[in-house]
Amino acid sequence: MVRFLGGLLLIGLILVGTAFAFGLVKVQQTQTATTPKIAVQPGTLPEYKADVVKVKVGTKDETVKVPTVDVEKPE
Repeated sequence: MVRFLGGLLLIGLILVGTAFAFGLVKVQQTQTATTPKIAVQPGTLPEYKADVVKVKVGTKDETVKVPTVDVEKPE
């Protein structure tokens, strides 16, 4: 059924295209298009109040013990 409808649609498009190609159908613009007039009024943004935690960021020198690793190659 879907194949049949698709075939009919294809035949219809071919017929319309052929009619345009041979000049059997002529389309003329009778009125120019215009964009709609839209008035924009300024709006307002929402306001927010947030209580956040204060974070202190800094650096300090620290000595870290790093283990040593011995690697022996197998013979």
